[in-house]
Parts: sequence; C-alpha cells; structure tokens
Amino acid sequence: MGYSLRTKIMTGAIALLIFFAVALGITLYMVNDSDDELNCMLEYHLPILTRLNSLDVVSYEIEVIAHRLITEVNPSKQRIDEIHARTQKCHDQIDSILQESRSLSEAGSIDGHNDLEDRLKMARLIGTIDSLKSEMSRFSQAACLPVELMRQSKVADAKKAIANLSNFEYLDPLIAAVRETSNQLAIDSLRETRNNISRIIWANTALFLAASVLGLFVFLFITGRLQNAFRALTSAFHETADGKYSDPLPITSGDEIGDLTTSFNTMVDQLKSKEKLREAFGQFLDPRIVANVVNPITGELRQSAERRNLTIFFSDIAGFSAIGEQLTADTVVRLLNRYFTSATEIIRRNHGIVDKFIGDGVMAFWASPFSEGESHAHHACLATLEMRSAFAEIAKDISNITGLRRNLPKFHVRMALATGDTLIGTVGSDTTKSFTVIGDTVNIASRLEGVNKIYGTDLLINEECYRLVETEVEVRELDLVTVYGKTEPIRIYELLSKGGELDAPTTELCHTFRIALDHYRQQKWQNAEQGFRACLQIKQHDGPSLEFLTRIATFARTPPPKDWNGVWQTSSK
Repeated sequence: MGYSLRTKIMTGAIALLIFFAVALGITLYMVNDSDDELNCMLEYHLPILTRLNSLDVVSYEIEVIAHRLITEVNPSKQRIDEIHARTQKCHDQIDSILQESRSLSEAGSIDGHNDLEDRLKMARLIGTIDSLKSEMSRFSQAACLPVELMRQSKVADAKKAIANLSNFEYLDPLIAAVRETSNQLAIDSLRETRNNISRIIWANTALFLAASVLGLFVFLFITGRLQNAFRALTSAFHETADGKYSDPLPITSGDEIGDLTTSFNTMVDQLKSKEKLREAFGQFLDPRIVANVVNPITGELRQSAERRNLTIFFSDIAGFSAIGEQLTADTVVRLLNRYFTSATEIIRRNHGIVDKFIGDGVMAFWASPFSEGESHAHHACLATLEMRSAFAEIAKDISNITGLRRNLPKFHVRMALATGDTLIGTVGSDTTKSFTVIGDTVNIASRLEGVNKIYGTDLLINEECYRLVETEVEVRELDLVTVYGKTEPIRIYELLSKGGELDAPTTELCHTFRIALDHYRQQKWQNAEQGFRACLQIKQHDGPSLEFLTRIATFARTPPPKDWNGVWQTSSK
C-alpha cells in the first residue's frame, strides 16, 4: 500500500526535526561543557587567584608596618598599640586567605563539573598552599615580633628582629609560583571555553550545512516527483483539451498523485469512448447543433425556437431515377456517398449546417450562431459555387465511380438558395426531436431547386439572398415567377461566380440577356426575340434564352393581357 503525500512530507519533516534535535543536543552538550569551565573559573580559579593576590599585599603590608615602627622616633604607646593591632589583623588575614584558598582548592579538586586535568592541578595546589601556609605563619610571627618587642620597649631586640625578616625573602617566589599556578588554571579554563565556543560554531555550521543538504535533498526528491507527475498530467490535460487523447499515463506511486493519474486515465478512456460515440453520431447530427441545443451548464436540451433571417439550400441530382435504373445498388450508394460527402464537407467548411438528406437531395441552412450577422448568404453562395466545381469533378469521374465505360449516366446537380425569415429551433415529439428550420423560405428554396428545370440552370437564388451579396458575387437576373403554393412573385437570379471573376463572354451574355429581358417585360416580342437569339450566339444552348424564345412564340399566338406584369406562373413542386 502506498503512502499519501501528507505522510511522505510529514516523514521528511520529522526526519529534519530529528536531525535538528540531534544537532541541538550536541550543541547543548558542548555549551554545558563551556558552562562548567566558566563555573569552575568563577567558583574556584578566580577566587583563589584573588586571595593569593591579597596575600601578597597583606604580607607586604605587615612587613612595611614593622619597618615604619622601628624607624619612628619615640613613638607613643598609643601609636605602638595601633600598629600592634594592625599587625595582628594582617596575621589573621594571612591565615584566613590561606585557609580559604586551601578550601577552594580542595572543593575544586573533588567537583565533578571540573575536568580531570583541572582537578589534578587543584589537588596539587592544596599541597603547595599547605607548604606556603606553614612558611607564611612563621613569616607573620616574625613580622609581628618587632612590634611586640617595641611594646616591651626593647628597641634593640626589635631592630634585631626586623633584620631577621630578610631571611624570609624566599617567600616571594613561592607566593608568585602559587599565584602563577592559579592564574594558569584560569587561563586554561578561558582557553578551553574559547575552544569550546569555536567548536560549537563550527559544529553548528557543519550541522546547518548537513541539515540544509538533507532538507534540500528531501525537498528536491519530493517536489521533483510531484513536478514530474504534475508536468506529465498538465501536458496530458492540455492535449486532452485540444482533443488529442494521450496514452494512459504510468502510475508511479500509491499516493494522491497516483490516484489522480488513475482518475485521469479513467477520464481519458471515457472521453475516448464518448468521442467515438460523438464521431459516430456526428455522422447523423452536426456536432455544432449539439453544442447549440444542449445547455453547457445543466446539460439539458434547449426547447426554444426563434425566428431568424437565414439562408436555405436545396440540391437534387437531375434524372436520378433513370441513373438508379442503370446502376447496381452498391454503385448507387457509392455515387451518393461521393456526392453527399463533397456537399457535406463544403457546407460545413463554409459554416453551414446539413439539415437532412432527402433521397438524392440535400437540405442545408446557414444561420447564426454558425454564421455571424448577415454573413449567412455570403457563406451559402461561396459554398454553392464551390459545390458546382466539386460536382463537375464528380461528373468527370463518373466512369470510375460507376465502373461503366459506355452509356455513362449524366451527373448534373440542381441547386437553389433562398434567404428570408424562418423559424429555427428544436421541434419534435417527447421521444424524437430535431433541430431544423421551418417556414415559407424553406418551401421557396425547395421550389426554386425545381425551377432550375424550366430554365436549364443549376444554381438559382432569390432576391433577398442577392441583396445581401450583390457586391460579392456575379449573377444574372432571370425572371419574376410565382412558385407552386405561393401567390407573391419572386425575382430569381442565376448565381454565376464570385465577384470580379466573370469571364468576358459570360459578361456579354448577361448584358445582352438583360436588355432582351427588358424588351420581353415590355411585350416588345420582336426585339426580345432578337436579343435572346443573340444570347444563343454567345452561348449555344443557353437554357434561359431558349425558355424565353419558347414563351415569345406562345405569346405571339396568344398574347398576354394588357395589364400583364411579366410574372411567370410555374407549376414545379
């Protein structure tokens, strides 16, 4: 079982705390040793040294007092008694100093806080003090004797006793040696303390560096693993967000990162499954429709529908029933798939939505939010012009598609666009729904596709569509017609090319046709006939010109009423 991130981090923190605790223990031990040295110096070395320094002063004082008394002329009895009292006091001080020094040395020699070397030195100092005490006792008695003899008025004996004090000159080196020993003990303690402080500094520096290295290692180890894991996860998340599903990430730990990696792998597997479903259903329903009708927050289906200005497209293969009779079922499906694939790709690439396939026909529409603003007509015109070229390529490749080498079927697609206000939204029953468009514009687009048969054209648009794209495309106005099921006339145009891409013959054809159409509407049949025949000279078998020549022949026999407005009633469904 893996450990959690919290456990791993806590383990690293506890390891560092233990290390710091050991470092603190070592430091405290070394500080305690220094503290013992300082205590020894304060309790023993310096007090002993202070007393030995006092001994030197007091011994000198008692000798000086005796000499001064001898040199005085006829000192009074009171003066002699004062000096005597002072010498006795110095005598007592000498005994007290030596006794205290011995006691301190003895206490220091058995104090466990002192190191062994100091205890040995202080033990040896006891013997030296004892020897000094014996000699100093003799000296103090000898120094007090002249004063005592002066009290007894024995001046000559007193002077002789003063002279005997010179026999004690050997005491000065002895006192200096004892003082030097005590002084050395203090110096050694100070040196030891200083060394301890230096060792503490270096030890703490080394421990700090070791702790830093250990902490850095723990930090780099933990954060390195976290960084690598999160970096891999982040990269995989970005790829997933971009629709690139990565291979399952390796699970390298049993902590929360491992759990997160497992969850991510599970999520990717589910997304892959959903993507396969989406791709499968995307062949039946445009993904953009799904994105538009499904509420991204709640995931619920939007039930609303609204009226928008949009462009509808219809297409149909001319004479498809006859083509189907020539071909096998598999060949018919192959031809339809090629046709539907070309149409679908072009429509989607130009921001359109394929609504449905109706037999061999295609219904599509352009509307916001798929086409922004009023660009729907522009995108629709570009798509139909591109489809015209794509369908021409299919017609050229009909032999390879059908496998026929003779009696090849003629592949010709009729298309129409109609722009207008249309109801768009989700409609259907409780169990089956469709995102589609409903309204007169749909019917008009469907009828205009059939109107192509009358004029021998392959791409018609209504007037509302033309008004939105008149500066972007080239058209030829064909007629003013009423389609099946409608009473209001519709001005129709043949969509020829993108703006500025019309060749010279077609430009001339459009100009000549427009003049002839004006004559036709003015019932100037002879001028109109001449104009349409001129069009046939420019483009042989021009369908609209042939249609109008046929009408003119009919009107020559049966003229229209005088109030005729030029509208042609179609019967195409």
